[in-house]
Amino acid sequence: MKKNLTLLLIIISSSLLISGNSLADEVRLKNGDKLTGQVVRMEGDKLILKTTYAGEIIITWQEVAAVRTDGSVKVVLKDETALEGNTEDVEDGKMKLDTGKLEAPATFSLADVKALNPEPVKTVKITARANASVTSERGNTKSDNYYFDGEFVARTKKNRYTIGGELTKEKADGVTTSQSWVAYGNYSHFLNEKWYLYADTLSEHDEFKDLNLRSTLGAGAGYQFFETPLLNLSISVGLSMVDENYDLGEDNDYSAGHWSVNYDQYFFDKFVQLFHVNTGFVSLEDANDWFLKTRTGLRFPLYKGLTATLQYNFDWNNQPSVAAETEEDTKFIFLLGYEFKN
Repeated sequence: MKKNLTLLLIIISSSLLISGNSLADEVRLKNGDKLTGQVVRMEGDKLILKTTYAGEIIITWQEVAAVRTDGSVKVVLKDETALEGNTEDVEDGKMKLDTGKLEAPATFSLADVKALNPEPVKTVKITARANASVTSERGNTKSDNYYFDGEFVARTKKNRYTIGGELTKEKADGVTTSQSWVAYGNYSHFLNEKWYLYADTLSEHDEFKDLNLRSTLGAGAGYQFFETPLLNLSISVGLSMVDENYDLGEDNDYSAGHWSVNYDQYFFDKFVQLFHVNTGFVSLEDANDWFLKTRTGLRFPLYKGLTATLQYNFDWNNQPSVAAETEEDTKFIFLLGYEFKN
């Protein structure tokens, strides 16, 4: 009898474990679709659902009708109220959470939810990367090409500090054919989660475009559309003072409108990251006097911070020095680098 009872308990326990493992979080969308998986987090109006069939899926929070989780979930409301507990079934557009501490489950609108399972807040988030491309050719032609770039970003709750730069040098048969560098810095102060004010500067030298030094100093406002581990997008506009010094051409200084776009997003369960940076200046005195710089590419995480990058650089100066050969400068490069994130 005791053996039979023991066997029965084992069977029941195993069944519970199996059924428990088969359970999954469920997300119901406003169009009627149902998705199952594990709710990782929701921040910046983006819900991340980890599935066994498609990896991590990003869902726009406004398209979610209901969320049910099998385990405890942390919820932060827009008024900064923080709750933790188990979800209960409720009508679409609502969320009910049994915290075990209140007399009755807390019920609130999904529109009032600011975050689910938010990442622990760090005093300072740091992102730093450095990349290099070096090629050397020997034979009928002897050439050496060097390209380096790097960027450091420190992010606090209210502020973001960015510094970076690039260096290019090319030689053919021992003669330097290209030599340039760019350095930039940006300070952004966030008024709230989305809007920020910024001040920035850029310095640039290109010996073979007759550009001894171009320097800018500006300020303006920006909007952070997304800022998550998987997706970042910001756009800013402002005013800048531009000072251009040439070795042969006529020096120039003017006030300018300035825009900047910064975008990056991971795809295929962080297998590849697409990025695009665009910054431009247009003179307020002569609309034909403008220049821009873009960096677009695919970044592949390799191993413990090591990365490989395919990158396309496109620079355009609509009114270059008379000594410059062309308005545009393009470069397609393969880079190896290292990325650090705390």
